[in-house]
Amino acid sequence: MEERKIRAGQQGELWDSLTGIYNRRGFYRATQELFDRNPDTEYVIAYWNVQRFKVINELFGREVGDGILIRMAEMIKSAYRGVEGNHGMEGTYGRMESDNFALCFPARFLEGDRAFVHSGEIVYVSEGAEYRFSSCYGLYRVEDRSVGIAAMVDRSRLAMDTVKTNYVKPFAYYTDSMRERVVMEQILMSECERAISERQFMVYYQPVCDAVSGQIMSAEALVRWKHPQRGMISPGVFIPLFERNGFVSVLDRYVWDTVCRMLRRRLDEGKEVVPVSINVSRVDFYNQQLCENILQILDRYGLEKRLLRLEVTESSYSDDPQHVLEIVKRLQDNGFTIMMDDFGSGYSSLNTLKDLPVDILKIDMKFMDDLDKGGKSAIILESIVRMAKWMSLKAVAEGVETEEELNFLKSVECNYIQGYYFYRPMPEAEFEEQLDQREEPEEYGNHAFSVGEDDFMKIYSEGMKGENLFQNMLGGLGIYELVDGRMEIVRANKGYCEMLMEPGSTGMMSGGRLIREYMYEEDYEALLERCGEAERTRHTVDTQLRRKRYDGSTIWLDVRIHFLGNQGKRRLFCFYIVDISGTKRMEMENYTNRYAQALLRTYDKVYRLDYDTGYAEVLHSSEEGMEVGDKVYFRDFFDRFDTEIVSERKGEYRKWMQNRDAVEKALRESGTGRLKLSYRQNGGWQVQAELSKVSTVYEEDGYLACVKKWKENGMAEKEDGEK
Repeated sequence: MEERKIRAGQQGELWDSLTGIYNRRGFYRATQELFDRNPDTEYVIAYWNVQRFKVINELFGREVGDGILIRMAEMIKSAYRGVEGNHGMEGTYGRMESDNFALCFPARFLEGDRAFVHSGEIVYVSEGAEYRFSSCYGLYRVEDRSVGIAAMVDRSRLAMDTVKTNYVKPFAYYTDSMRERVVMEQILMSECERAISERQFMVYYQPVCDAVSGQIMSAEALVRWKHPQRGMISPGVFIPLFERNGFVSVLDRYVWDTVCRMLRRRLDEGKEVVPVSINVSRVDFYNQQLCENILQILDRYGLEKRLLRLEVTESSYSDDPQHVLEIVKRLQDNGFTIMMDDFGSGYSSLNTLKDLPVDILKIDMKFMDDLDKGGKSAIILESIVRMAKWMSLKAVAEGVETEEELNFLKSVECNYIQGYYFYRPMPEAEFEEQLDQREEPEEYGNHAFSVGEDDFMKIYSEGMKGENLFQNMLGGLGIYELVDGRMEIVRANKGYCEMLMEPGSTGMMSGGRLIREYMYEEDYEALLERCGEAERTRHTVDTQLRRKRYDGSTIWLDVRIHFLGNQGKRRLFCFYIVDISGTKRMEMENYTNRYAQALLRTYDKVYRLDYDTGYAEVLHSSEEGMEVGDKVYFRDFFDRFDTEIVSERKGEYRKWMQNRDAVEKALRESGTGRLKLSYRQNGGWQVQAELSKVSTVYEEDGYLACVKKWKENGMAEKEDGEK
């Protein structure tokens, strides 16, 4: 075969020493000779690459990586066994560099693209674990052989580059548009510096608006390239290109400077300005002087840091998390507001949010895709907005285009909107016209008095002014939020936590936010009424209620309620709480004693029945040998004394004593809220007992049993008259 002849003649010059197949030079020569021998055969050239090959070397070492490359070469050889005809080999293959291979074979070998779909998978087994790596490749159909083998390989490589990160479709055919794109990229790269000097790049502004009023609250700076010959060039074309060649850092500084110049000019003219957010690209983070560079621009124009917000994409963070974290933290420590752009577009959004210090979330509106279908997206979006508030972050929904989307966002209290519904990105002059027409924000809500979003954020934030004073105030102090009948605690001081939580808990509530879960229903409804009164009257309102601790015990609280303000449907209240359980306990004991003493004028013994434990506590007794505080088990009373008791209703009485539900049902049906139990005991005694339900401090339901006994020759009531 021709391959053996070349190998024998020029072993070191044309062959790859690692895999034993052609190197780049050998592949070019062998392929040209193949074309010369077969002028009428249609050929395809493929360029092959192992996905993420660097990971293989890092995980298993270079020796294993080399072994995988050898295996790739063997796989290619195996695939070519079916390409050999009666006149020798009909195709060629070789290793171009590193993990890249080139192949040339007759077009008929493709068989509808099926031959290559599964042949690029690599399986490596280490210590019982199986690792799979995939390949991608580009295909070029040879139509014009005059372009040269090297150009053909380049074209197949261009096709491969379009699917290098596509794990669903690992191959693509070369088209002329790919070459045109590369040519255009080369032209744009050669013109970018001139475009900067001639100010061909224009800064557009897209406002961020208040969801209720539509008022412009801030804006995002976006760059457009207005080319003198080619017209407006999309950022989707030149931004990825500039990121690859590093020019994006120059462009970013151009945008930052342009924005600051506009803000300074308006301030000098006595006109209103709003904060403008600028994008910080992933390339910028490799500049150790990034923070200093931005500060220098601000100093040059004499601007406050609050007027320039910095947008960081989630993908920038994922490239080099630790490095980006350090840079962003330095920017935030220097007073800059940090925004996370496109939150939710990546696969590790929550993890990123946990680690990266940010102040504002810009939510990717892909969550609204199935809003009209009642899907999960709306639930996720509402959760993100609420989560942002708990984390003291503002939330901006970007990409809002319809009234339906806007209404939903307002319903979940997302207060800031960016999108075509209000404004498209606009040139600087048009943006300034909109600012000139901007009115001072009005107060919203049902009342003239209202808390702004910034005030809400200060209350949510642990770093608000007066934190030490707040934490160390005597007694319990809590900030509560009320939305649609749902009351949750936002902040609490140490006294509050010590009163209701385990020792050592912090003022930032980590759990148990829903207050309703820790209150009796009637107390919760009464609390909502008192909050409504505090909001209507603007006066401090007092109430007393029962509250379960986080360990399950119950205490009585005296609560002073002060209405702080509202933002949309959200109402904020300040609660000052005092534990009055001791006082309530004494009041209840005094009441019970007085009540029991009054009952003793008619009854011989008074018990408190505890249906949870089955024990009856003696409150008062005229019987010798029975002391106040003694406890007896009552559920088996009629079983123990069955032979001594005579009553036609003994079975019904037994149910009342054994089961809370049964006695509750009987009390409801009695019409009086009392049950009479009458029976006779051996020895000539008649017994009458009365069961009634009472309200106690620490139980939702309490029951009293009052008992009277007398000899049969005394006064007796007939059972026939019982109710």
